[in-house]
Amino acid sequence: MEKNPFSLFDFLGYFIPGAFFMFLCFFLQQQGGILYYLKVKNIQEFNDNVSIIYATFFVIFSYILGHILSFLSTLTIENFTVWMFGFPSKNLLKFEKEKKYFVEKDNCCLTILSYILRLLLFLFLLPISFFSITIGKLFDLNRSVYTKSLDDIYIKLIKSRVYHIFKKMGKKGEVSLEKFDFHKLLIYYSYNTNISHQPKLMNYVALYGFLRVCCLIFNILSLYFLVLIFIDSEEKTISDCIICLVSSILAYITYLGYLKFYRRYSQENLMILLLEDKKQ
Repeated sequence: MEKNPFSLFDFLGYFIPGAFFMFLCFFLQQQGGILYYLKVKNIQEFNDNVSIIYATFFVIFSYILGHILSFLSTLTIENFTVWMFGFPSKNLLKFEKEKKYFVEKDNCCLTILSYILRLLLFLFLLPISFFSITIGKLFDLNRSVYTKSLDDIYIKLIKSRVYHIFKKMGKKGEVSLEKFDFHKLLIYYSYNTNISHQPKLMNYVALYGFLRVCCLIFNILSLYFLVLIFIDSEEKTISDCIICLVSSILAYITYLGYLKFYRRYSQENLMILLLEDKKQ
């Protein structure tokens, strides 16, 4: 087994987002907020206060905080994406029809609970959800970045290959790919049968994981300043509005980046199936 305690994902997915979030929290505690550290003398003062103990604590806590943020981004950003647009693997193979964010469950109580949960998530991710249903639909970004399918010839070949893989693994009868989350099994299969593609797949995982966490951080930052706009003094309202708008735009841009690499990762896994198995 290859010993690699720290990978690219540890830095992009955990340490860097955790450190970035810690810096934002530290900056926001100052009287001038983020704008406080745009002055050179304030940056120099911050550098003079850094010690080895502080730096060690910063590195360790950033890594831990990055894990927490990554988990929270999975619960929020990833679930929102699946509920709003579906799984990228199913979109690529034209299994997903037009998604409805609010769906009815078998039980009335479950339906109400689902509606409440999805509404709260929609409001929590307001910068992302708002831009997705406005700019995303107006400029067709949702389809071009995430929900666009493969060409029919590739879809036919990949479906045939998927059925062959399930049959080879002992599954009798045809599998309903529309209802079954087949991509989880195909990730493991393609990863272990095509060793040469593993680095490329892991790079996609690191990139979309990094962008997902950054998206959550910018989303939290925009909500923070949105609250300040309503409760803060009039002197800072203009600057708060500007930072809120910029962070909201950055949240949506990083979200589009997450969608892009999440889709590419799924597409790579599906296209690998068309290659000959390395282990025969």
